[in-house]
Amino acid sequence: RWPGPDEGSPTAASPARQHSLERPSETKDVRRVLLRLHEVLELPGHLYDYHFAIQSTYMSIFEQRREDLAMLQEVERLCWLDIELLEAHPEMVQSELGKYFHVRAYDILIRLYETEGDFAGALEVAEQGKRLGQEEYLAKQADRLRARLAELEAEDMPW
Repeated sequence: RWPGPDEGSPTAASPARQHSLERPSETKDVRRVLLRLHEVLELPGHLYDYHFAIQSTYMSIFEQRREDLAMLQEVERLCWLDIELLEAHPEMVQSELGKYFHVRAYDILIRLYETEGDFAGALEVAEQGKRLGQEEYLAKQADRLRARLAELEAEDMPW
C-alpha cells in the first residue's frame, strides 16, 4: 500500500503510477511528455509502473514523429531503455501460462532501423527479441528482413 493523495487514505497505486495517471491525455508537446516521464522515473514505484510509463512515452512520441523527426532519437533511446529494464526482469513479460506479452519496443526499433535502411540492425533487434520470448511477434519480421538482406547480398555479387 502507498500513501494516497489524501491524508490517511492508502492506495494500491504507487506514487509513480499516481503521477502517470494525472497526466493530461494526448498532449502534443513532446518535450512535456518527456518531462513527465522523467518525473515518473524519479518517484517510488514498481517496475511495471516504469515500463508502462516508458512505453507510453515512446509510443506517444513515435505517433507524432512527423512533427519533429529529431525526436526519433528519443524514441530509440527510450525503446532501448525499456528493453534493458525488461531483459533485466524478464518475469515482467511472462504470463502465468508461460506465454510472453508483446514488447512494442522491438517493433518500433525494427521499423526505425528498416526505414533508415539498416536491415542488419533491424534483424539484430528481432533476434535479440527472441531472448525475451518475442518469437511469436517477431518471426515474420525476422524472416522478411533475412530475405531482404539476401536480396541485397545478391545484388552486390559480381557476375
